[in-house]
Amino acid sequence: MRHKMRWWWSLPLVHHRTTFFLTFLMLFPALMAVFTQENEINMPHQEVEFWAKKIGNHIYHLSNAFSQYADIKTNFENSEAKLQENDGLQLVKEMATDVTNMMKFKVEAVKRIMNVAEEASLDKEYKQDEEVEYYNAKRLNKFYPPEHKLKGELREGFKRLTLTENSHFDGIAVNENHSSVHVPTNVYDKAPDVINAIRWSGRLDRTFKSNYELDPTLSWQYFGSSTGFLRQYPASSWVMDEKDPDLYDARLRSWYIEAANSPKDMIILLDVSGSMTGLRREIAKHVVLNILETLNENDFVNVFNFSVETLELVPCFRDTLVQANLENLGEFKKALNYGETKDIANFTQALTQAFELLHRYNKSGQGSQCNQAIMVVTDGAPYNFEEIFAKYNWPHLQVRMFTYLIGREETKVRDLNWMACANKGYFVHVTTLAEVREQVLKYIPVMARPLVMYQSSHPHVWTGVYADIAEAWNVMQALLIAGRPEKAFPGRRGAPGLREGYRLMTSVSVPVFDRKKTSVRTANLLGVAGTDVPIREIEKLVPPYKLGVNGYSFMVNSNGYVLYHPDLRPVHEEANAEFQDILKPNYNSVDFAEVELTDHEPGPRSNHSELLALRRDLIEQRGGEAVLDVKIHMDGMKRVVQRKQRYFTQKIGGTPFSLGIAMPEGYGKYKVHGQIELSRVIQDPRGAKAMDHFSTGNWTLHPDWVYCEYKYDQNRVDQSPEDLMKDFLSRAQKPHWKWRSTRTRPPPEPAMNQAQCDKDLVQSLLFDASVTNVYASSNRNMEDQLEGKNSVRHYFGMTTAFVATRSGLTRWIDLTRANPMDDAAQNNHSGEPHFMKMHNKAIDEVWYKRAVDYYEEDNEAYVYSVPFDAATRNPDDVLVTATRAIFIEENSYRKAPAAVVGVTIKHSKFVEYFKNETYKCPSYPSRDSNCKKAKTCESKSLDCYLLDDNGFIIASENDDDTGKFFGTLEGTIMESLVQSEVYKRVRIFDYQAVCLDTRLEPSIASILATPLQWIRWMANWMMGNIFWMLVKTHLYTLWDPNQAWAYTHTERDIQYPDLEEPPQDVFDYKEPSLEEPRSVDLPEYLADDGTEEVLPEVAAPDDIPRSFDYDNATEGSGEEDVLAEYEDVLGEIYYDIDGMHPDGKVPPDYDPPYGEEDGDFPSIELAYINKTHPRPCDKEVYLYKLQNHKLQQEGAYKPVKGKLSNCHTNGCGRPFSVQKVISTNLILVAVNNLCPCESRKVDIEPVEVDYNETMHCNRLLLQHFRKRPSTCYNYHPDEHEIKLCGGAGALGLPSLALLVLLTLVHIFNNLSFGS
Repeated sequence: MRHKMRWWWSLPLVHHRTTFFLTFLMLFPALMAVFTQENEINMPHQEVEFWAKKIGNHIYHLSNAFSQYADIKTNFENSEAKLQENDGLQLVKEMATDVTNMMKFKVEAVKRIMNVAEEASLDKEYKQDEEVEYYNAKRLNKFYPPEHKLKGELREGFKRLTLTENSHFDGIAVNENHSSVHVPTNVYDKAPDVINAIRWSGRLDRTFKSNYELDPTLSWQYFGSSTGFLRQYPASSWVMDEKDPDLYDARLRSWYIEAANSPKDMIILLDVSGSMTGLRREIAKHVVLNILETLNENDFVNVFNFSVETLELVPCFRDTLVQANLENLGEFKKALNYGETKDIANFTQALTQAFELLHRYNKSGQGSQCNQAIMVVTDGAPYNFEEIFAKYNWPHLQVRMFTYLIGREETKVRDLNWMACANKGYFVHVTTLAEVREQVLKYIPVMARPLVMYQSSHPHVWTGVYADIAEAWNVMQALLIAGRPEKAFPGRRGAPGLREGYRLMTSVSVPVFDRKKTSVRTANLLGVAGTDVPIREIEKLVPPYKLGVNGYSFMVNSNGYVLYHPDLRPVHEEANAEFQDILKPNYNSVDFAEVELTDHEPGPRSNHSELLALRRDLIEQRGGEAVLDVKIHMDGMKRVVQRKQRYFTQKIGGTPFSLGIAMPEGYGKYKVHGQIELSRVIQDPRGAKAMDHFSTGNWTLHPDWVYCEYKYDQNRVDQSPEDLMKDFLSRAQKPHWKWRSTRTRPPPEPAMNQAQCDKDLVQSLLFDASVTNVYASSNRNMEDQLEGKNSVRHYFGMTTAFVATRSGLTRWIDLTRANPMDDAAQNNHSGEPHFMKMHNKAIDEVWYKRAVDYYEEDNEAYVYSVPFDAATRNPDDVLVTATRAIFIEENSYRKAPAAVVGVTIKHSKFVEYFKNETYKCPSYPSRDSNCKKAKTCESKSLDCYLLDDNGFIIASENDDDTGKFFGTLEGTIMESLVQSEVYKRVRIFDYQAVCLDTRLEPSIASILATPLQWIRWMANWMMGNIFWMLVKTHLYTLWDPNQAWAYTHTERDIQYPDLEEPPQDVFDYKEPSLEEPRSVDLPEYLADDGTEEVLPEVAAPDDIPRSFDYDNATEGSGEEDVLAEYEDVLGEIYYDIDGMHPDGKVPPDYDPPYGEEDGDFPSIELAYINKTHPRPCDKEVYLYKLQNHKLQQEGAYKPVKGKLSNCHTNGCGRPFSVQKVISTNLILVAVNNLCPCESRKVDIEPVEVDYNETMHCNRLLLQHFRKRPSTCYNYHPDEHEIKLCGGAGALGLPSLALLVLLTLVHIFNNLSFGS
């Protein structure tokens, strides 16, 4: 019984044991897999820490040894170098005084031109048979080609003039003994008034030359005549492409308009009633566009469409006047291309609304507070509306009326003529497109009458910054030559456009009055005299060496716009090669608040009260001081620095400008003062000569700094700064030598062969040269050190050791032992110059700035970097740059940077060393079978990277990763590093960005679909040629075709081809998708005092009555070219024949014609020329910055251990380990790659900030504080005596002649037919 019970109880036990055993067998593979995986993902944190320390120690000691860091630092400390406190207020006052004096000399020169011009105009009257000799800038030195029978001889109508290239005028060939005259295409150079003005203005040559002799820093001098021509000195040839029209007109340049007119409030009333169709509508549109071209940033404007209702052309600008800056004018131009004509014109409502708005602005203190004008553009008025003028404008006549009658109807002249004459205005009758510009420009002398009538006052005017480029080079031509660097963009006078800035400049100008006494009262403006002041000449007087590394200067005008600033980026530099080096549309209206980014920006366009207070001080020209926390991007907006800066401001006397300087708080408070007195060196025969410090080794000087220059010897061969310095030091050894320091006032007796030098800079340079003279080839100690480390050098790949100093000196030694001065001998297969010759700007180099900034983080660290495009280069040409700052310190608070030392390392050798160290186990001296490969970077399950302080890959196991941002490869890990506070994410806004919109292009896939395609193609070609013949012969002016004709824009549109393109984006503010989309609202706009500003109420989009339809309207053209002037008609022809809509929308059944992309037929090419449309926009980007203090524990760097948990459906994770590499700006990151986690991409490419429509309107309507010009001339008590107020237009001589010719041909044909 007992045995039975045991068996009974044992049966279930066996069953359970069997079940357990089978279950274990089933789960064993899974358990083994989990066990194996856990073992494999056991991260080598200790190994990573060991590698980081070893790599850091090794490269630190090597870099110190080869750069001679200890020797150079000791030399500075043992020398007489001392620390001096930077007095920012005193410094900015001295700089502002120098700039003020320089500006004063320019004004004096221009006023001398003005006085001589007014006296010359009183000469005897021009006689019809009198021959006037002058040099036409467009007809110089052109000879017959070799195949011509008169080969080598001067072409008929051209003159010979000796022109010599002059570096002072950007290498342009000039003649300093004469001036040349430019006459626009639309001005007849044989007209009596034109030729007479050319005659008497010839007397200006003597004045031009005298001015230049007195002040050799003078740039171009010129006189712009009211008749249209421009006389400029020195004489030069006006370079232009034969295929392009010459559209330059001095009367439309800002220096002319601002001097001729006081600021004004203007309302343009555009008639869009049912009768304004076809050619009338296009002429009216062009009139408005030309009026807008005459406005500047001191003017305020709005445009209204009126028919039954009077509506703002731009709905955002409801019931307001806006500043006439480039952005607002662009909004008007876009809107002009859309809309429809209908109903009848309600003049009563339009005039009433215009007067009431102007009166409100006049009484409220808004707007210009000077002149006011209403411009009526219409095809006729039913009567003169005298009651409205009596109510709103009489008797004081505060508002001038200018009326533009469109069309040929003479019967409609009287009422519009009366409106203008009764309200101190002017009436013109515009009948053709060709006369639009000349007719519009007639309002400028009328507005200038009060100024001219006072006679005694000649106020000088300073313009804002602008680029000196020719209007003829419009965007269409720029796009056609994009990607062809051999064809440079010409300047106004034929100079190659500078890629770095297109010769940015400001100008000073004064009006020139007619002093003749006539029987009929007149007030004639003869023109405007002026001169250019290149921005680079201003910057010479604000030497950067006085501000120190990371210090900078800037200049702001009375509107808050910057003239220059280190973050002013006027040229488009996007990756799209089609638009590289094209000026941005708003390049000259960049506000100070858009280039200084505070460190407390909650969102785009937020207004920081302290920044706005600083801006107000600049505008009001108050000397002051401020401290701001700012974010500064560098290296192509890929790196970011956060620092506290101290700002100092001072006014520039006699101008609307203020000068500001910014210096970093901390090390910017002090500067290293160390100089060698040159006169003492010369007098001591036993001491070392000055040239001894430069006699050996490789050295360069900052190429943009002025050490010495020969201002009074313009024929001297252009020399490099190094050659000038050698020449100066050799001259200084001669007897009777004395200093001739740079000064803003020329000496009474200029010395032609004496160099003018900056004494402080030169003597600081001599001091730096003496303490850094450690790389001399004769230094045996250096030779011995190199020999002793020869194997190490070749093993690690050191190529160059260098030092750069505060005085702009850069010295280096080539560690490859190649010929030091032989570029080809460098270990460089690309044929590029030596690395140090390309990066010779010392304190302005990015590696110099970063080393100084990083000193605050770690004073023993070297800062490493590689080119961002390293992966695309030849691996043998890629160099790693390592730099370390040398500071002179008296205590922890008093310190200043003196120099930066560094080395360059072949990247391939650097990576080889990186792999060699990280492939080893710390417990084993070398790799062998006992080393666990799973715990080294050699393991396929472990990816290892060296990242710099901004997240860029310095070294990895894959060469293709070099230079890339880590987030593009391991975005999820990068986000984890941010969450772990290894990196800090810093938000940067770019308010000077340009966005590119791509338009759909037709395909040529079905060119052989049907024989009808060939017929359509041929018809298209024939129609295009017929139409082009009509355009070239002006036959279209003989009748009134109901067609839409496009307009040629002028200088404000030449930067971009599609400024008129309406906004097509969905306006909702979005942030970059880094983790999850977040909703961020645009912050409340603040006034300059920090309080909330009440903006004009903006209607909701659905409530805004629109005068045009963005979605259904047909797009017009905006190109500044004769071809583009008629592009709309070409578009209609193509659409009628080809089914291709001119706005680029492709009908579903469209088949493009054969060969349209082959360029065989120009007319077809025109229809499809623009594919990408740039427009101004705001962008934002997140940049990253290493947080060293977060990696430290108890004063030592400890590894950061992390893991991406559950990043895959199978529940696995990705552990990683991070360790700071000591004495560097690098971190070592090891990432396990076994788990196939999905990694999102984290990029640092800027993305557009999308605004909704209300926010967009609010941004346009926001008006920061500005200061009005100090002078205003809007009234003279005797102006009523002037009776000239316009008249009707007429057919021009060419049109009449053509009409007579066609009539005779018609009669002859009838007679022949009858016979």
